[in-house]
Amino acid sequence: MGEKSEYEKFEDIYKVFFEMSNDSITVFKLDEHNDISNFVYANPATSKWTGFTKEEILNSSARDIMALQHTEQIHELVGKIIQDGFLTYEIEIVLKNGELLPVEFSSSFVVIGKERYVLTSGREIAERVETRREKEESMKEKTLLLDILTHDLRNYISILWSCVSQSLEDEDVTVEELKISISKAKASLTKTDALLDDISVLMKKDIEFTYDLRSVNVLSSIHKCITNLKDMFPLKDIQINFERVDPQHNIFADMLFEQLIFNTLTNSVKNTPSQVVRIDIKTEEKPDNKIIISVADFGSGVPPEKRKKIFERYGEFRKRGSGSGLGLFIIQTLIERYDGQVWIENTIKGDYSKGTTFKLELQKAETEMFEFA
Repeated sequence: MGEKSEYEKFEDIYKVFFEMSNDSITVFKLDEHNDISNFVYANPATSKWTGFTKEEILNSSARDIMALQHTEQIHELVGKIIQDGFLTYEIEIVLKNGELLPVEFSSSFVVIGKERYVLTSGREIAERVETRREKEESMKEKTLLLDILTHDLRNYISILWSCVSQSLEDEDVTVEELKISISKAKASLTKTDALLDDISVLMKKDIEFTYDLRSVNVLSSIHKCITNLKDMFPLKDIQINFERVDPQHNIFADMLFEQLIFNTLTNSVKNTPSQVVRIDIKTEEKPDNKIIISVADFGSGVPPEKRKKIFERYGEFRKRGSGSGLGLFIIQTLIERYDGQVWIENTIKGDYSKGTTFKLELQKAETEMFEFA
């Protein structure tokens, strides 16, 4: 029997510790181009984790068990390990049953004689990743609702300001008109106060904001929004035309669906410079069990080159001075929440300057309707 190699001597010293470890421990060799070759060692925990036998592991390389999206990172990771001598990173590996397992690896660059190796210890972090994902989702929910509350607060302030301005600037205002204006202002203040309570609750870290999707009636939701819309713009003559709206059309949504509709209608009013605002609404059922809600205005329109950015947070419309820049972002976020799509078209084909039509595509639901309080 020949003399043991430097690696075999190294393995003899540490093998007992590696074999007893609950963490995955592997070693692979580097070639002259710093590329990885097959594993030269894998402890029992590695087989237990992955479902592969030791022989199967030793006949494969790290590239073979990495999730596809990470394989292009291998050369970069190895380069950092060689440069710094040590690196901790998170990737997903592919188990024998095809499932993906998130793992935190700590890799060390080891030189034994003339040979170069990477010694890696891996720890399963599925629970940590899931906890992180849940926190991110929770934060996403809170951010969305905070955006909605902020947007609504500005809307109510706008209503209040319009009522006060109308009362002060119109010399011919009657007592009855003044009473109506004051009533609207009072309602706006009440809603503002309620919103501030909601914001206070929202800022509590232990509150979870998740709503199950239910069957929501489209026409009923639109009608609820129209009253608030006219209160928000008392100086505008808002004319809502229902071209083809099936009263039986229901979609999968939650209590925030009315916010989606309200923001869409609000955008149409804000971007119609004339006092008379015409909005045409229709619904259409598609063969693939989808409902398309069309909201068409005849305002200033959106140039094609601006359309990609209008749904971004604080996007294009804010630059035009027409709002906070949150309204359309909230529309996009809620559409994604409902697994739908939103896009815009010209109201008058071939002429973007004659108005914009918002298309909201959502999943059709059964006829049973859930009423939100």
